[in-house]
Amino acid sequence: MYSSSHVLRFAVCGLLATAGCGLNMQKNYAQIRPNMVTHNYDAASAYLDSVKESFYSKDNRLLYYMDQGMVLHLGKKYKDSNAMLEKAKTAAAELWTESISKNAAAWVTTDNSLPYQGEDFEKVLLHLVAALNCIGLGSYSDARVEARQITNDLQLFNSKYADGKNVYRDDAFSRWLAGRLAETDQGDMSGLNDAWIDYNKALSVYEEDYAKRYGTPIPRVVLADALRAAQGLGPDFADEFAALRKRYPTVQFRPTAETKGMGRVVFIHLNGEAPFKIDQFWTAQAGGDILRIAYPQFVPKPHAIQFARISTSSGAFTDTELAEDINAIAVQNLNDHMARIQTKAIARAVSKFLAGKVAETAGANQGGSGGAALQLAGALWNAGNAIAEEADKRSWITLPAAVTVGELYLPPGPVTLSADFFGPGNLVYEHAQFDTEVKADQTVFLTYRTYQ
Repeated sequence: MYSSSHVLRFAVCGLLATAGCGLNMQKNYAQIRPNMVTHNYDAASAYLDSVKESFYSKDNRLLYYMDQGMVLHLGKKYKDSNAMLEKAKTAAAELWTESISKNAAAWVTTDNSLPYQGEDFEKVLLHLVAALNCIGLGSYSDARVEARQITNDLQLFNSKYADGKNVYRDDAFSRWLAGRLAETDQGDMSGLNDAWIDYNKALSVYEEDYAKRYGTPIPRVVLADALRAAQGLGPDFADEFAALRKRYPTVQFRPTAETKGMGRVVFIHLNGEAPFKIDQFWTAQAGGDILRIAYPQFVPKPHAIQFARISTSSGAFTDTELAEDINAIAVQNLNDHMARIQTKAIARAVSKFLAGKVAETAGANQGGSGGAALQLAGALWNAGNAIAEEADKRSWITLPAAVTVGELYLPPGPVTLSADFFGPGNLVYEHAQFDTEVKADQTVFLTYRTYQ
């Protein structure tokens, strides 16, 4: 049984906990967005530091590490970014096994009372940003380790769910990237064999998951790399090559012998802005009382830019293609565990309702000023639960909406590459230029972020 003092304390705490305590992620992002759009990442990083305590706080330290890690990456401060991402990985691992007492509190109050643990897709994309940092540092073997870790983490997360498994159980883009890094780093038949394994797996994930669930078809570069690797491995892989050629008879690729002595430029385009969460509600009645149950929903941000065209003054060019639809993955990943969110939210709402009724009943039985206070607390609790229940709307807001990718084979030597970013009607929304050095039989990776 609850004592009068316990019920009063729970009622007041419950009402306060539902009264708009979630972080205003969009308002915070609006403060750094102008600097992000103009690629003034030093200013964006300085702003994040200025609100580290006031906005993020200890309970939202993972969000701070995520946002700062992304901003530092975009500012090409790759070592500093990786240091921040390592803190994020450590925090995510610790928070995943958070104490039972804190998690139990959220069943009575709200998920906003817990430290933010990150969505599954957010935690694995830490490794993608870290891989891009390692590429920027020229550490291709470390980059491959990060890319491969995405699959390992997804399998680990999924193994812990008794039901409601995630569709996002493997990452096709990181599989392909790991293969390209194996080729680049090892530069021999062993590397090509390792790459083939990753390319082949990437094809399966694109076909089985990405195309069906996210509307993301297999990019040409992934198909071309898989065909090239299978053929390049020689007679022992003749059956694999023939099967692949039969499945994709019209795909063009450049055989290894034809590209000998040439260099490759891989362009990775981080496109658009991450989706954000809003409140959605289920409502139910218990007698004459209303139960208002909140749950989060991701809302994708539209972006005009659809692809990039990379070209040289000699006329060589390629268009990037969608390789990773983060918007779609975020929406589906959240939907996959909506049943778990519903169960917790309903239990929380019922607990609040019952505790409020206990307070009212206890107050009526006790009488006097103390009884009146309890009755008021119970009434306030149930009124507050009806109008102010709030879902956890925290998220990694500095992520891109999507990743597109393309590649060019070029002769060795210095080259200036132009990048035009196209939207509807073949309108160019943004232009960028890159000076780089192409080396024989090696790959140059270039990354660029757009927001329109």
